[in-house]
Amino acid sequence: MTLRVWVTLVTAFALSASAWRITAPAWGEEGQASDGFFPFVVGYEPGDTLINVSGWLEKPAGKHGFVRAENGHFVTDAGRIRLWATNLCFEACFPTKAEAERLAARLASLGINCVRMHHMDNRHIWGNSANKLTIDPEMLDKLDYLIFRLKEHGIYTNLNLHVSRQFGPAEGFPQVEGLPNYDKGLDNFEPRMIEYQRKYARDLLTHVNPYTGKAYVDEPAVAMIEINNENAAFDEYRRGALDNLPEPYATTFRGLWNAWLRTKYGGDDGLRRAWNTQREPLGAEMLQAGSFAGNWQQVWSLQRDEVSEVETQVADGVLRLTVRKNGRESWIPQLSQGRFAVKKGQAYTLQFRMKSDAPRQIDVNCMMNHEPWQRLGLSAEVRLAEDWRDYRLSFTAEADDDNARITFSQLQPGIYELTGVSLRPGGVFGLEDGESLTDGSVPIIPARGPQRTALAKADFADFLWDLERDYWWGMYRFLKEELKAKPLVSGTQLSYSPVHVQAGLDYIDSHSYWQHPAFPGRPWDPENWYVRNVALVNAGGGTLTGLANRRVEGLPFTVSEYNHPAPNAYAAEGFPMIAAVGAFQDWDGIFSFTYSHSREYEPNRITGFFDIKSEVAKLVHMPACAAMFLRGDVAPAQETRLVPLPAEKEREALRETLNPWNLTIDRFGLPAATALLHRVAFDLKDGTPPAAEDLADKKLFLADTRQICWDVTRDGKGVFLVNSPRTKLLTGFADGRTFNLDGIKLSVGKTTLNWATVSITVIEGDGFDGPGRWLLAATAAVRNRGWNLRDLGNDRVTVGREWGEGPTECEGVPARVTLPVPVARVRASALDGDGRPLGPVAVSEKDGTAVLEIGPQYRTLWYEIVIR
Repeated sequence: MTLRVWVTLVTAFALSASAWRITAPAWGEEGQASDGFFPFVVGYEPGDTLINVSGWLEKPAGKHGFVRAENGHFVTDAGRIRLWATNLCFEACFPTKAEAERLAARLASLGINCVRMHHMDNRHIWGNSANKLTIDPEMLDKLDYLIFRLKEHGIYTNLNLHVSRQFGPAEGFPQVEGLPNYDKGLDNFEPRMIEYQRKYARDLLTHVNPYTGKAYVDEPAVAMIEINNENAAFDEYRRGALDNLPEPYATTFRGLWNAWLRTKYGGDDGLRRAWNTQREPLGAEMLQAGSFAGNWQQVWSLQRDEVSEVETQVADGVLRLTVRKNGRESWIPQLSQGRFAVKKGQAYTLQFRMKSDAPRQIDVNCMMNHEPWQRLGLSAEVRLAEDWRDYRLSFTAEADDDNARITFSQLQPGIYELTGVSLRPGGVFGLEDGESLTDGSVPIIPARGPQRTALAKADFADFLWDLERDYWWGMYRFLKEELKAKPLVSGTQLSYSPVHVQAGLDYIDSHSYWQHPAFPGRPWDPENWYVRNVALVNAGGGTLTGLANRRVEGLPFTVSEYNHPAPNAYAAEGFPMIAAVGAFQDWDGIFSFTYSHSREYEPNRITGFFDIKSEVAKLVHMPACAAMFLRGDVAPAQETRLVPLPAEKEREALRETLNPWNLTIDRFGLPAATALLHRVAFDLKDGTPPAAEDLADKKLFLADTRQICWDVTRDGKGVFLVNSPRTKLLTGFADGRTFNLDGIKLSVGKTTLNWATVSITVIEGDGFDGPGRWLLAATAAVRNRGWNLRDLGNDRVTVGREWGEGPTECEGVPARVTLPVPVARVRASALDGDGRPLGPVAVSEKDGTAVLEIGPQYRTLWYEIVIR
């Protein structure tokens, strides 16, 4: 089969208004919005209908023994298994019995076969307990019953241990100011925190569920246990969150570091000889007017826009910035000075004094002073206080650049005072006077502080690697050897922690979001946020190649959080695309994030960024996703490209950057887009790297199975196609093209976005040319009634707090589908939100084949097609 055969862009069908006009039957007239939108809700009481995936796809939880990791995949006694899964968060993990029964049935109907219990340790599982050390029996009973009902519906459970419990005075931790959020990173080494993690694991996992009669360590319906979500010492260190820990935590961290150094060097003499060979004192000043004297505005630039409001005043060498309003971008206003050169590998030190009228956090960067404005080695979050403080940020330039700049940005409304800005080469120290291993006074090497020699930095990278290894592998041994836990165990998500550390556990996990909400001011401010309203289909890779480039050969791979958050208008593309790419890459689990954050399980509107329970444009494609990923409609890649990453090579990379986010396949010589052509993975053994294809200018990607095509040849009008024997998919901008998918010809008419997602799945039957029943789902724009969707410019949209009311209104998609069978064999019906027939859809004949035309007049998002 050639590309031309199945992705031929047939001469465009004339998309005139008359071409799409269909006489609306009587049952399709009431409630139709004048702009082609209509109310639609996917039902919460699944019946024996075409849309109920549990009716045609087995849910195996607990029926075939434990989920195991063999030959790089999940297996049970019945063979290979994949997980098409979701999350429940916070109180959603603790429904009443009646809620649990309806919830489990609804999840099964969507094809969900695993649920990740997430954030249950934040507050809800502790209930009425005096602290966060004792599980509330009433809350545990609710969790037990939910897991029991999920098992009854064949749905596995993924139990998360630490996600968002934060210790405080009630747990014996009086000093909490200045600690990382949720104790992240700190709980990788603080002894009491680790002991309390083990206590919680013991209390939860060895408890016997009265409804199943099994402890969770012995429960086959618990597929996996996750130790600590998005939490690793390496990641918190690179953010600067461990630089200035309060006591007694700073002493604990420094003590571990000094003990590690004593083991390697024996004492001060050996350490001094090693570290001091690369010392480099501060060189000549590189900036001008660092105290803002004279005509400082000739060398300093204050970037504004038509929205921002900022005033400047200089007195006694101090620049006073009064920011009254930010610009269209959160980093505006931005103070900068450029026109200086940096050299790759050279160390530099930036020093300044600064304060603000209230505790605030700003960004300080060294970056290009020209397009593409990339960072050049310094990207720091600086915490300001109301009193004057001295700041010293050292960094190593990551590239040569003759026109670099220093920037101060993310200046939220308030008053800032700045003086003494200096940038000089050098400032690299070794073991300084007054620092000694004898008394444990060698300070940690801060991520945002004075630079030490390259060997000192490499030592700290090795120290963090060993610290993480001891934590993750120690927790794993505790669960497996002391608690005798039979479910699989993972540590945290790859990129937060090094590859070889996480590869020491049972499987590899990762997270990704296309256009995660951004919060220019206070984190998670429900009023001040935006998402970028752009389509993944135009990216030619994006999040999907990013995930594929984290795969490790020989270990199962899951994505336990993925979504395209609302109100991104193109969000319906997300799950079908990751289902197809995940099947092609032969991943083992994909978890949507999230089904629900609350016990409002059955709303009729979009409730927020992430909850998919009522996002109808995503839900109607769930049967197609289950077919592609679980049923195996999309075949795995025929060829694999393995990129060697032996342990020492990983160590070398971390010694240079101290950043595990750089440990991705595309950073080691293989273009990221290779994952659209072949299966890709890290090989943790040494070996010969594969020959890299030149994909820099490639715009059309055809998978080696020839079942997936991603076409971005038309700028801003990308299209993603799946052509498998039992599932067809089009998502993107049809732009007048007709797509021939092995005899299924698909043309999409005009929508408000000129974009749509259309999936066609054989539910009963062997393929599209024989007898059977098919499900067709077609989605475009959706909205809540009365939501206040605002365009902020630069592809950014928000609704603030004004999410509107239900029911969600959906745009009907006008489309023409030509079927490879005679018209006499075809019957088509529009389906309601429960999957029950609303009425017939006209089928006509053209050139001896059946032609089905759908549109907004049918007031539905899915259709049944019966082939006799």
